[in-house]
Formats: sequence, C-alpha cells, structure tokens
Amino acid sequence: MGETKQSSFGVTADDLRRSDWQSRVWQAKNKECYGLCEGFTAAARECTTAKDDLGFRVFSFLNVVASFYPNYDIRGNPYGSMWSGFNGKRTLNAEDLCEDDLAALSGIVEEIQDPEFRARVADVLWVTKKDFKAARIAILAFLQASERLKTDDLWPPYVERLERAAQISAIRGFETERKTVVAALEAAIVEYENNTKAGLLCHHLMLALLGLKEGDAVHYAALSERLAKRFADAEDWHVAEAYWLLAEQWHRVAKKETEAQACLLAAAECNVSRGEEGLATQGAMFASYWVGRGVEALRRAKANPERIKTVHRRFLALQKQSLSELTTIKIDSLSNPEFVEAERVTQERSAAHVRGHDFQTALVRFANVTQPTDVEKLQQQHQEATKNTIFDKIAGASSIDHDGKVADTVPAAGVGNPEEEKEALRKRLCQQARTLNWPMHAVWYIEPARYAIVDEHVIRHRDLIFFVTNNPFIPPGHEGIYLRGIQAGFFGDWLTALHLLIPQVEASIRHVLNQYGIITSTLDSDGTQQERDLNQLLWIPDVERIIGANILFDLRGLLIERFGHNLRNESAHGLLPEGGFYQASSVYLWWLIVHLCWKGFHLGQLINANEGKEA
Repeated sequence: MGETKQSSFGVTADDLRRSDWQSRVWQAKNKECYGLCEGFTAAARECTTAKDDLGFRVFSFLNVVASFYPNYDIRGNPYGSMWSGFNGKRTLNAEDLCEDDLAALSGIVEEIQDPEFRARVADVLWVTKKDFKAARIAILAFLQASERLKTDDLWPPYVERLERAAQISAIRGFETERKTVVAALEAAIVEYENNTKAGLLCHHLMLALLGLKEGDAVHYAALSERLAKRFADAEDWHVAEAYWLLAEQWHRVAKKETEAQACLLAAAECNVSRGEEGLATQGAMFASYWVGRGVEALRRAKANPERIKTVHRRFLALQKQSLSELTTIKIDSLSNPEFVEAERVTQERSAAHVRGHDFQTALVRFANVTQPTDVEKLQQQHQEATKNTIFDKIAGASSIDHDGKVADTVPAAGVGNPEEEKEALRKRLCQQARTLNWPMHAVWYIEPARYAIVDEHVIRHRDLIFFVTNNPFIPPGHEGIYLRGIQAGFFGDWLTALHLLIPQVEASIRHVLNQYGIITSTLDSDGTQQERDLNQLLWIPDVERIIGANILFDLRGLLIERFGHNLRNESAHGLLPEGGFYQASSVYLWWLIVHLCWKGFHLGQLINANEGKEA
C-alpha cells in the first residue's frame, strides 16, 4: 500500500467559502479559464503582502485549477500541465490533486457562479472521481460558458465547450442532459450555416451530433453537401473535402449508399485539385503529395478506373517513386473459419485475463498477457514453411523503407558460407515475425487486454508510479518519461508513446549492462569516450545472457533490423511518417517495453544475486 498523497494547499471547502474569490472571477476581462489565472495570481500576491497565509493558499489552489491545460482529444484525464520545461519541471495538473483537494472542490462546485469555472471544477471532479453529479453540472455549465464565447471567426473556444458537453453527455446515464446538448448543437448549426466566415464551425458541430448518434441524417447530409460545394467554388479545398466526407457519413446513417459514394468521390477530387492548384506556388513536392493522396482516395472511393489511371499518371509525372504499389502481405483469415474462431476465443481470453482486477494487478497481468517471440519455435516454423518450396533458394529478398528505397537485401538460401547463411536466416526470421508473429500478438492478445483495462480504469499518472519507481530497468530520473509513454500507449497515442519510449530503451539497456559491470562506452586514442548507441548495444554478447534470446530478438527486429521495423533508426532520423507509428509493431513494441519494466524487478534480483556471487 502506498502512502496517502498530501495536499500542497491544505484548503477546505469552508476555507474557499470564507474567501472573496468569486468576485475576482467576475472582474476578469477574459472569460476563459486561463484568463482567470491573472486575477487569482494577483490575489495570491496581495495575500502574501498582507501575510495572509490561508488566503495565499486559497488563491494559489484556484489558480492551479484554472491553469490546467485541456486536451479533450485525450481519453482519460484531459487536464494537463499548463507548462513543462526541458529540465523536467512543470506546473501541476489535475492528476496532482489529492483527495483533500478534490473534496474541497466538491464542496463548492454547486455554489460557483461563473459557468466557465463551474464547468472546469465539475469536469475535474468527473474525470478524477467519476462523480456523476459533477458531470451533470459540467455539461450544463459548458453549454452556458459556450454562449459567452460565441463568434463566427475565432470560434474554436466556443465549439470546444459544446464538444466537451457532448463528450460527457454521450456516456450512458446522461440522457436528459444529452437532449439539451443536442438542442444547443442544432440551434448553433442553424445560426451559422449561412455564414461564410464560419468555415469548419458547422462541421465540428455536426460531428458532435454524429458522435451522439443524433440529428436528421437526410437534412444534415444535404446541408453538408451544400457547404462543400460553397467552399469548393471558393477553391478552399481543405474545408470542401471535410464537408464532403461529413456528407458521406450522414448519407451512410441515412442508408443512402449511392449518395455516400458520390460524396467520397467528390472528397477525393478535392485532393487532386489542391495539388494542381498548389503546383505553381508550392512546387512539385507539394503537388505530388496531394495528387498522390487523391489517387488513393479515388481508389478507396471506387472511382472510374480510367479516372484513377489518369490521376495516377499525373502523380507519376510529379513523383516517380510511387508508394501506392507497395502493399502489405496480409493473412486472409476469412478463408479459414477455424483461424477466425481461434482469434475470437483468444481475444476474449486476453480481455478476461485483466478484467475485474484492481489496476496494479491488472497491469502486472497485462505485462504477461502474452510472451516475447519464441525464436526457436519461429525458426522451426520457418524451416517447415520453406521445406517444400524452392523460391527462397533461387531468389533473394529486399527490405523497402518508407520512401520506397531498398534498405537491405538477403541472398537466396544456400549460396553463402555458414556465417552468411546464419545472417540471412536471421533476416528472414525478422521478416516472418514482422508479417505474422508481431501483428498476431498485437491483435489477438495485447489490444483486447488494453481495451479491457482502459474500459475499467482511469489510468492516471499516479496509478503508474508504482510500476516505474525503483525499477532496476529504468535509470534514475527517467521514471516520468516511462510513465508518460506507458500511459500514452494505453490511450492508443502511439506517436507520443514511441517517441518517449524508444530512446528510453537504449538508456535502459545501457543502465542494465552498467549494473552488471559491463562497459558501454568507447575509449579513443585521444582519451575521448562515447556511449555506444542501440545499434551497438544490442550486439554485445552479454545482452542475450541478461535479457534472454527471445526478448533480444524482438528488440533487434523491432528497433534496429531493416528486415524488421527499424523503428529506432527511422524515428531518430525523422524518416518515419506519422502514420508509421500507428501499426501493429508499435503496439507490440509498447507492450514489450511494459513487459521489460515488469521484468526489470526480476532483473534486479538477478543483479543482486550476481553481485553476491562476485563478493
């Protein structure tokens, strides 16, 4: 059991009531939460001068709550730190509030007169405590706060509050509040649908309706088409495409497939038009990107084959290297009913493995929901698969990077010396793991268990502290980075998770080797020393002895092998596009790092045992 977190403010609900803090809110010129901070900060400063310690703590507390940076795209707790620095220092966020702090807010939430701050406090209580009463207060307060921020041009703050109200009301149990939110959204759409300055305002409002599964689909499909045509006539292709795609969604809801298909085609053509228009001013690289995107969009929209060919030729003229012809090998599981049933059963068992436990237990069980690749078994599978084929014996293979360039090659089997054959086998095993083993583990085991945990737990930073603190696998001072990366992965933010965690794996491998007394730096003739990077560390013979052949195979294949995913090198050098982080290998790597963090405690036991023997 961990120690109860102590409040940094020591403020109660009665302390808040006795202060004149609400007048500071009404005096604020900027009615958004961050605008309230100025008044709270000034009041805290005045209390310091007057040597009013309680007043200082009251206004400092309110200032922190107002300062939280909201990101409502994040599942879980959306209220992050307003500021963080390169040295690890940051302002407080909602996850830093302790039970006493939350109790103080709960005691006054219904008394807060300002709708903006009432919405903030109520929502913080909802996301941290799952307080349904507070959630109802937050929904209505967000609607009231939006009315004060209503505008046709600088509309994001206005829409953001409507969207947040919709997000909360979408949860089961808020049916009455949902009706109020729907009415507010529909009234706003009517108000702005003919305003040319509004841009994507109505698009966001209609998306909120779709998220609530509300609205007259036929009516909103027609409105979306009308707005798409208006912006296309103005050659505002980005906005036009967004409305065409929105119209397609409304038509799908209305079960009008023909109309939906036509909207998809129109949206695809917006990409082509955007590329052609930008050729003169932005250059061929810009134009090829958008025209290439248009080719793929037309294909997915099942456009006329001749039209696809025409646009494709245009794309090739602008950019000779075409990635659209590089396709991923996939297993046709639908052709094998037994395979499909096995997948379903395994997914259900994976979810059940972690469901119904407290978070700490669930996380440890999740770290072991599957196991790293069994290299020996993988090699047997490879030998069995190639036993009756001659293709690998008469032809080599190439690894293609994200730019379509040949990154590595492997010769045909049986044409080299034993050492070359060993290296070739390693590359082919990486290729096999990439196309089959890692995706299967991600889809069958990891993702079902991850969804089950997210469904039952909030997963705040403080919930993960136990997993990273005093962990022999994690270098001191790196705990917070691991914590954030693991949390991001639970919410499916693979871009953030991998950017945070991949460099940490390198630091951790070095840290573990150092604990075993293994030197991880070089010593040049001039006396300078340089740390070996992951491309060198993972080939140190002792690594296999310490972490095992199976984990080592996965780390090499996922991070530095070109016939694997080479994620470390491609991400470090900016070669990986955003979409490259959202793939099965990212899910598997993230889980493997969680597994290593769990295994880190066991590594610590081995290290201590090793030290005892040496002594």
